[in-house]
Amino acid sequence: MTSVPHLLLDTLEGLDSTKLKKFKWHLKNDGIASVADVEKADATDTVELMVARRGQEGAVKITLDILRKMEENHLAEQLQDKHKASVSQTSS
Repeated sequence: MTSVPHLLLDTLEGLDSTKLKKFKWHLKNDGIASVADVEKADATDTVELMVARRGQEGAVKITLDILRKMEENHLAEQLQDKHKASVSQTSS
């Protein structure tokens, strides 16, 4: 079973540096993080920030929402599928 932070990290690592910067821009503009929080944050720091602020399920929702805004639908679908599989494994 893969943990939520690992799923999120794998997803963000699928973004190139320009797209990760855009992802962090959405975090900032959606009021989830401050400029100082995301300015020098890498993918790992960004995952930790989202989980700390919104919890694991909230971080997944935020990530899915932002990926869809960025039209990264393939990554969003992959995350959603992996997350559903992970949740169903823990409840089985």
